[in-house]
Amino acid sequence: MKFTYLPTFYGVIAILLVGLVPCPVMGQVLTKKHVTEADYGLWHTMGSEQLSDKGNWVSYRFSYENDMDTTFVVHTKTDRKFVFLNLQHGQFIGEISFAFIKKEGLVLFDLKNGTEKLYANVSRYDYSADGQYLVTLEDARALVIRKNETVTERIENVTAYEWNLDKTKLVYATSENGKGSIGSLSLKNTFSNQVILKPNAQTFEVLKWQQNGNSIAFYGVDKGNEVVCYYDFVAAKLYTVKSSDAIFPSQMKISPDQNIALKVSRDGKKVFFGITNVVARDTTGYSGGVEVWHAKDQLLYRERKLRASVPYSQFLAAWFVKERLVKPISSEQKNWFALNGTQDYALVADKYQYKPKYKLYADMDYYLMNIRTGVKELVLKEQSGYDSQIDFSPDGKYISYYKNSNWWVYDIEKKSHTNITQGLNVSWDNWVDDPGAELRVWGQTDWTKDGKFVLCYDYHDIWAISLDGKQRKRLTNGKEKNLRFRFDRSAVSNSQEFNYSETGTFIYDLSKEVVITSYNLQSGAHGFFTLKPNQEAKQLIIDDAMVTKFTKSKKGTAFISVKQRFDLPPTLVFDNNGLQKVIVYSNEHQKNYHWGKTEMIHYTDSKGTPLNGILYYPANYDASKKYPMVVFIYETFSKYRHDYITPSLHNGIGFNIVNLTADGYAVLLPDISFEKGNSCISAVDCVTAATKKVIEMGVADAKRIGLTGQSFGGYETNFIITQTDLFATAISGSAVSDNLQHYFTINTNDHEIDGWRYENQQYRMGFSFYDNQEAYHRNSPLLNASKINTPLLTWAGKIDETVQPRQAETFYAALRRLKKEHVMLVYDNEGHIFQDPKNQEDLLRKMNDWFGHYLKGKPKASWMKSDLEE
Repeated sequence: MKFTYLPTFYGVIAILLVGLVPCPVMGQVLTKKHVTEADYGLWHTMGSEQLSDKGNWVSYRFSYENDMDTTFVVHTKTDRKFVFLNLQHGQFIGEISFAFIKKEGLVLFDLKNGTEKLYANVSRYDYSADGQYLVTLEDARALVIRKNETVTERIENVTAYEWNLDKTKLVYATSENGKGSIGSLSLKNTFSNQVILKPNAQTFEVLKWQQNGNSIAFYGVDKGNEVVCYYDFVAAKLYTVKSSDAIFPSQMKISPDQNIALKVSRDGKKVFFGITNVVARDTTGYSGGVEVWHAKDQLLYRERKLRASVPYSQFLAAWFVKERLVKPISSEQKNWFALNGTQDYALVADKYQYKPKYKLYADMDYYLMNIRTGVKELVLKEQSGYDSQIDFSPDGKYISYYKNSNWWVYDIEKKSHTNITQGLNVSWDNWVDDPGAELRVWGQTDWTKDGKFVLCYDYHDIWAISLDGKQRKRLTNGKEKNLRFRFDRSAVSNSQEFNYSETGTFIYDLSKEVVITSYNLQSGAHGFFTLKPNQEAKQLIIDDAMVTKFTKSKKGTAFISVKQRFDLPPTLVFDNNGLQKVIVYSNEHQKNYHWGKTEMIHYTDSKGTPLNGILYYPANYDASKKYPMVVFIYETFSKYRHDYITPSLHNGIGFNIVNLTADGYAVLLPDISFEKGNSCISAVDCVTAATKKVIEMGVADAKRIGLTGQSFGGYETNFIITQTDLFATAISGSAVSDNLQHYFTINTNDHEIDGWRYENQQYRMGFSFYDNQEAYHRNSPLLNASKINTPLLTWAGKIDETVQPRQAETFYAALRRLKKEHVMLVYDNEGHIFQDPKNQEDLLRKMNDWFGHYLKGKPKASWMKSDLEE
């Protein structure tokens, strides 16, 4: 099949995807239309943006709700364009071809002459690092290697294969008639196929390379007789260990389940793998008809029952291959674990030790274990259980951790603790402005490549701090410019995955130029800067828009990025030496429709705290008119000002801003500043201040304003209408109404009492109910329900485990007794956020009906009428 050059974008794609659209006569002004439900299917999302090695070609994909995807490949200089439907795994092969998978197999598309070559029945393909070898998986189980389109090797019955990190070698497993084998292919310069294990009565699973590609580990399985295998490519030698070997821990056996990932250590001397008890745990202890709950139990009955139902717990072990040692690392008592940078030490802890703690993650005592000797020493007592507050230097010498509002460094060799940020008068966490919430640091630490500096993040800036804390350099000046700077992790390939917790770190070579992102905290503008040694950050690209997906060509100076605003569909921009060129505007048909715009509004709460909010103007806005407005609330929204939103019936919470602005509503998303112990009172303060600001601007009609929120935003909504009649109507979804009931609810999802959400998380009370009952009463929608004069619609999912539907039912019972205007919707088979497209559509339409009646004066829909009204 030959593809032809497409000279223009919209002339062809409009016909291909949208259908014929009448074109205006030359010089005629295009009459814009209003977006209706019938138009929603025209909108798509853009993704899969790629740039060829030298920057001569770009590709991108448009995806539609009807699952019709279209990929475009465009020459950055000539605008030559090719279009492909419903492809997968597209990638450039140098500058000469574009490879992708379609239903029939692998296609190699020649970018010079527009022809394609098909390799049938290919489900996976890869190229070697030098591009000489094409490796395909064909007919489900045949591994085929080609060079210059000639088959070099064909290996049948392949069950798995994995490349090394630099894609110069791969290892594969085969299985036929119950017999498995392992082999490896060298694909650098000269091709070779090496047999590692000849066919035997085993199957082989989970192929894991060492980071530098010098060795590999895998499991061998034979009717429950598991073996861990390690092959050293340098010595050309295979090592194995079995559960029955004398070196294996007593009463333990190999457990190949991937709950404990198989890994080869970075130095190639150790293999980490899962082990479990030989004898299964007795799981009958909780099978009786009577549940016994002790108030002083460390864990709740249901959590204990769940843990006791697992016959084989899994633990981490280390195999010192050439020393012939196997050492257990984690255990029932030390069930949290992470490795230091060199993987010679493990940090272990009991994550249940301080429960009940009424936190999402309880504090823990951390012990540093020499994994070879098993010797443990206590290094941190009652340290936070959040992975983001602990990290490891890649050289294995140090542990960074956050404690008492400062970053510390622990020197493993010297066994010393150093407060490296003391006296800087810098806030590294959210508690200055949000003391009732869970403590969150503004960024987990990273490290410089030379290992001399810890990289720390305050609200605005990036800091490089020496390990002794004596050298402290702020690398950016975001505070002065009200910007937030961060490293662009998408442009970094040197993350260090040496760990089993979420504490993998990133390394940045500050002796070279690095890319950082910027965010304007006042306007919402985004951008990218470059940071060079001992220089101020230099602007690369910045716009009053969301700018993301920075991708630099491997060779040369070209790069691409994606720019978007609420009124600007995602736009792919190509830049070479400062010369910018728009490759494509997605959803170009939007220009035919009336559309809204956004403005960042600024206001203060009663304490004078400066706050931002996003105001979305109605489509075809007329400044001489005042509009009905919908206020949507949660916590902080201003950072999303420039997100592009497509009209749709499908949304898990029934709320779509574009649908509303197209229907003539203004929409407001205000930020909320919370006071500890007064989460709902704070919401009333901030939300009413933001709403009144828009009324004063002359945009919103003060008598036609609706309020809505979901989850925590629904809780705020339920409460706000007990305190003010500012809103003509309200809708709350998946929401708490009785905070006391919720505080004492045993959550069926995580088997915890939800009180932790109030004492140390989003509900922001900061203390227990019994320490300040009046505060809980003061912030209770249910206890203040008699003051509601606002018609309220609530909705809930019948199987919601986060906020149980009885919360909606409780409020319904109260408002029924109080004879308030109220309707409750409960959906079968839906949880906290709706998943069924039919239910999503129904909820969205019912919310539109509700707002349409109370904010626009439309007649009540039939479902809104009680049996007395029919």
